[in-house]
This record gives sequence, structure tokens and C-alpha cells, in this order.
Amino acid sequence: MRARGFNPDGNERLTAAIGLILLVGTAIELGTLLLGLQTFLSWHVFVGFVLLPPIALKLASTGWRFMRYYTRNEDYRMKGAPQIPMRLLAPLLVAFTLILFGSGVAMGFVHGHALDIARRLHGPAAFLWTVTIGLHVLVYIRRALRSTTEDLTPRTRGDAAGAAFRTFLIAGAIAGGLVLAVALLPDQHVWLHLPSRHGDG
Repeated sequence: MRARGFNPDGNERLTAAIGLILLVGTAIELGTLLLGLQTFLSWHVFVGFVLLPPIALKLASTGWRFMRYYTRNEDYRMKGAPQIPMRLLAPLLVAFTLILFGSGVAMGFVHGHALDIARRLHGPAAFLWTVTIGLHVLVYIRRALRSTTEDLTPRTRGDAAGAAFRTFLIAGAIAGGLVLAVALLPDQHVWLHLPSRHGDG
């Protein structure tokens, strides 16, 4: 039996929509690097925190599909698995995501040797994550745009159950990210002055 809001078609639409939102956020993050990280570091940190809840939702939606498929749920088995290259890429993408954002957050809370490790991980993880996410986008962008358009079009919105719940999840993730980023604004100086903190350590 399909669980409301987590049927294969609804899950695909949720994953596609939150993926496109993350693509916009990722473009902004890359823009802060290309325009000069020292100049736009505050934006880099702010957007990074905004992305945390949407990333958690994306991992949850893809993890749900993975679990339902490999526990042999009939609906998900009929929907089919991703292409083999993308199945091989997925664990790397998840790992690089956790390392990238985990190290970024950790840099504001750890000191000494742990801070050094977090900083050494963050740069390479950013490069590897950008490469893998680029491949991921190339494969799925058209499908994601089509699924999201279908979920926004009144005529096709009801074809996949749980549209209202998907909207609630996506809006909640975005709002949660904004609230988190704004709440941490008073502490943002911790991330903005990492070189001096590291030197003191």
C-alpha cells in the first residue's frame, strides 16, 4: 500500500523540487567563491546555513526511495532503480555532502587540531562535491524540471498524491534554513575570523 505523500511519483516530485532549490543555493555559493570569498564570506556562510534543512530533506527523500526500493516495496520496484552509474555515484555524493557541510559547520565549534582537520577537509570536499553534483545535475536536470512543472500545474498536480504535504515540507525546509541562518547571524563572526582563531590555536 502506498503511504500518502511518499508514493513513488510524489517522492520523485519532492526530490526534484528540493533539488532545484538546492541548485539555486549552490549557484549562489559558487558565486561567492568566483567573486572573491574574502569579500563575500559572510554571504557564503549565511547561504550555507540556509541550505542545511533543504539538504536534509533531499537526503531524506532519496533515502526513503532507497529504503523502499531495497525492501522490495512493489510500487517502488515498479518505478525502477536509477541508472547503474548514478547508483554508483550516489554514495560518493552523499559522503561529499556530509563532509563538506559537516566540516563547514564544525569550523565554528572546534579548536586546535580538530579545527585544522575541518579546514583541510572543507576545500577538497567542496571541489569533489561540485564535480559530483555537476554530473548529477547533467543527468537529472530535465527530469527534475519536468517533474516540478507537473507539480506546479493544476491539471497535473493531483496525478501524484500528497501535493499539499510536499509543499509543506519544501516551504518548511526553506523557512527553517532562513530561521537558522538569521539566528546564527550574531555568531557569524566565528566563521568570518577563522584564520586568526586558527593562528591563536
